[in-house]
Amino acid sequence: MEHWSKRLWQALSWKGWSQRELARRADIDEQKVYKYLQGKVDQPRGDTMLRLADCLGVTESWLRFNVGPAIIRIPVVGRVTAGESFIPMDDGPLGGASEEVGFSLDDADPIAIEVRGESMLPVYRPGDFLLCSRKRGNEINQCLNRDCVVKTNQGEGYVKKVITGPSERSFTLISYNAPAIEGVGLLWAAPIIWVKRASH
Repeated sequence: MEHWSKRLWQALSWKGWSQRELARRADIDEQKVYKYLQGKVDQPRGDTMLRLADCLGVTESWLRFNVGPAIIRIPVVGRVTAGESFIPMDDGPLGGASEEVGFSLDDADPIAIEVRGESMLPVYRPGDFLLCSRKRGNEINQCLNRDCVVKTNQGEGYVKKVITGPSERSFTLISYNAPAIEGVGLLWAAPIIWVKRASH
């Protein structure tokens, strides 16, 4: 059976981190990380394996035993149409979905949106997945001046740049290819933090 250190190396290469960076992010002594990567430790003590898996965005069962999927699964909660409004799936109170896209991401509350149509060219292309970190309530202010997937308090979904609106707790949504939408309230906003490009 392949030693778990091989999978640790693989996950580290996916992130593009050094051993030192992994040690810093996981808050584990660098010499211990070196020993893990060299295959000198069969089973780390305590919650070390879980901390490594969480930091690297992989499942603990895969890292420890090579069982199950390696990559975290992110819910796809809608599709962007040609008019730039995205079609929400049944996202429920916490954002469930009927489809998922695989990606390793250690950010909080990740979601994905699939791009359909060509209305957001050349920035976002058909078949791209927009990977986002969802913010609610007062955290929405962290999304200002960024491209975001948003859901308005009227239940509409868009991919827009979010800026401050004309009144308190309102926002203006800026598009690449359509007029701005001014003075809307948002249930949540999710800054686009990575784009998984279409293969074609």
